Amino acid sequence: MSLTLNNPEKFAKPANISKEKLDKAIKAACDRLAKLIPAFEQAFPGTCSQDFKYVPGENRNWECGMFTGCFWLAYLLSGDEKFKKVAEKHLDTYKWRLDEKIGLNDHDVGFVFTPSCVGGWKACGNEYAKELAIKGAEEMFAHYTPVGKYILHTGYPGGLTSWRIIVDTMMNAPILFWAGKELGREEYTKAAVDHCYKTIENIVREDGSTWHHFQFEAETFKPLHPYSGQGYSLEGCWSRGNSWGVYGFPIAYSYTKNEDFKNVHEKISSYYLNHLPEDYVPYWDFFFTDGSGEERDASAGAIAVCGFNEMAKHIEDGETKTVYENAATLILNSLIEKYANYDNDNADGVLLEVTHTKPGKQGVGECAVYGDYFYFEALARYALKDFKMFW
Repeated sequence: MSLTLNNPEKFAKPANISKEKLDKAIKAACDRLAKLIPAFEQAFPGTCSQDFKYVPGENRNWECGMFTGCFWLAYLLSGDEKFKKVAEKHLDTYKWRLDEKIGLNDHDVGFVFTPSCVGGWKACGNEYAKELAIKGAEEMFAHYTPVGKYILHTGYPGGLTSWRIIVDTMMNAPILFWAGKELGREEYTKAAVDHCYKTIENIVREDGSTWHHFQFEAETFKPLHPYSGQGYSLEGCWSRGNSWGVYGFPIAYSYTKNEDFKNVHEKISSYYLNHLPEDYVPYWDFFFTDGSGEERDASAGAIAVCGFNEMAKHIEDGETKTVYENAATLILNSLIEKYANYDNDNADGVLLEVTHTKPGKQGVGECAVYGDYFYFEALARYALKDFKMFW
């Protein structure tokens, strides 16, 4: 086994989720999402909840794509046409974003168009969704700088506001992998691969922890320095950011079969698993451990479930595969039992105890659309044998 674990026995015992528990969790998630339909049939939540309530607004932020993705996933999980109809109604708002260039001058274009539009194509064969996804990929490619060989955090080459990369972009780059394969556009695939390598070189630390941001010199693209962003400090490791790596590299591997991506995933995964608290759901930064009194970020757990589950599909039977499968199951089991919203009508979110940004004092211990989306995806991965990853 290539993983380096402090407590390998923790992930060696077979872990299972009963069908009854999974079915109950799926029904609760779909029921919760259904209650949002009257207010959100053509509206979208803000960045995170306010006092656990989602405030309706326009399709403008990076989480909106995952909100639409929740409806596609709920449709696949339940077979209920009402979820599909909401997702279809959302699609015109993505055309509006493309036409008006709303929120596209940003590294998060992939988050906007992958779960919403690639998701609609993969879930239902929706041709309109596919057309929008391809245009979204074009916008994403515009953020790639061939000189620096990375996807910019914000801005476009030649009109930059920031010469930096960010770990989150590991989950935005997949729209280039998808479009590159779908259209035969090798330059898209190359851009995504280049960005993965730049992340390995500058974001992933030797011990498998990750920086949030890394800054480069404007004209020379010389690496300058990291900074913690949404993490606790440069000595800590923002758990959701680390989760973007836990899932982002398996996606990259699924398209390329590049062994470097599998190897770096093992490094990141070792760090992640070695720093989980007793119930397997991370605090908002891995600097903190049980007894710290700090808030959790359940979304980081949901993202990691998807990442471990995905990589397990691409490796042969053995200890590493077993660890990934058991880790995913243990984390999801904890999310279902302790963090899912079953009957709290005072909270709109499907997943509770998500911390958006503790340093920014925003959405601390609240709900957030990305937490809901990845929880839905985690459930789909366990419930649907023929599930097609949207990414």
